[in-house]
Amino acid sequence: MREQWRCSRVLSAGVLSAVSLAYAGHCLWLGLSLADPMPLNDQWAFVHDYFKYLDGHYSWADLFSLHNEHRVVTTRVVLFADAILFGMRGLLPVAVAYASMAAMAVISAFVVSPRSTPERFTCFAAALGLVWSSAQWPNFLFAFNLQNIFVHLFALVCLVAVWCASRSRFYLWIAVALAADALCVFSMGSGVFVIVPALLLALFLRTWRALVLLALFHSTLVVLYFTGYHLNPDVLPYAFDPIRSATIVAEFIGLALGKHEAIFGALGLILFAVAAAHISYLAVARRPAHSACYIMASLACFVVIEAAAAGYVRSGYGVQVHYATASVVFWAALLGLLWRLTEHHRTRLLVPVVTAGAIFAMSAPHFEASWRLVATFRSGVTAEVRRGEFSPASLQLLCPSGCDGPLLLRQLQRLAIGPFLPGP
Repeated sequence: MREQWRCSRVLSAGVLSAVSLAYAGHCLWLGLSLADPMPLNDQWAFVHDYFKYLDGHYSWADLFSLHNEHRVVTTRVVLFADAILFGMRGLLPVAVAYASMAAMAVISAFVVSPRSTPERFTCFAAALGLVWSSAQWPNFLFAFNLQNIFVHLFALVCLVAVWCASRSRFYLWIAVALAADALCVFSMGSGVFVIVPALLLALFLRTWRALVLLALFHSTLVVLYFTGYHLNPDVLPYAFDPIRSATIVAEFIGLALGKHEAIFGALGLILFAVAAAHISYLAVARRPAHSACYIMASLACFVVIEAAAAGYVRSGYGVQVHYATASVVFWAALLGLLWRLTEHHRTRLLVPVVTAGAIFAMSAPHFEASWRLVATFRSGVTAEVRRGEFSPASLQLLCPSGCDGPLLLRQLQRLAIGPFLPGP
């Protein structure tokens, strides 16, 4: 009987791994095959920065300049590398996006499943199936959206480094945590909130030195972040409407699931609240859960804080599709938390089932259809401009308001970079 149970577990793990990797591989193929060098939306702001760099008018301080409410230093570094080294071909940002999400899957699998290689591989495959899902298509397609991926990668690295610092080689790991904290803050505006889950994790782990150092260092980062800070005058004023804001929070959490976002988001928040209350009680009662539970809960907490901030600042806009990365990270973290928390319980069998359902939902055909629709439009415009056709209607869709698309495209054409690179 025990041998049959073991065989069924191995078979189930193999099926989940195979399905997860199949969906992840398909998403990777889509990302690489649909990549295009034509700048789109906010990426035109970087094109303008690149020409300033070529003219010798771009300084190191400009890397830290505001883009709307954000300081997107890490995204700008990748885009500059792509422009300088590869002629703005557009493949480097796509590769970095996939590599970053794969790194999150590797780190999460290592943290959540330290027991055996087969279990760790299954956890990695499932995590990869989630983070390489077509629900995130805007962040795999639009190079400037790297910020949405970086802020969660560095948040996870920061949290794991705090955990490692509580175990051994304190000064090495706290240096990694502080560096990841800085990179998180200067990846996207929501990075300033990473200090909340980081301090909570240090509190749960009872690593007081890490808590003090993080608080002091992050305070310095916040001062630097808000030095010279100003809101974009074109942005709608922030407003709090209890019903509207609560709906946005729920939709933010459930966005990656594709349908009934507010309902699934509310269910996810309730489940997270119950799990968080349980592990908090265990910590207070001096019967702490596995450290992985606190790390995954802290990561999910970071996304919940992002959702709450979006509920306040996005009440006039709603939830946009590029927030799907945050939603994916929330569900991956919650499932990792539940996997560790339900160890030695029969309810653990439900976690792989829910994971498989989440992978199916996040890779639904309508996500791929939207991805292909935008990619087809962009590749069509690329073909037009290579023929010397600069359609005002097409360029208006490519560029946000205030973007001088025709002028910037002429400069790209003169330099033979971006959409004008030689080749197919």
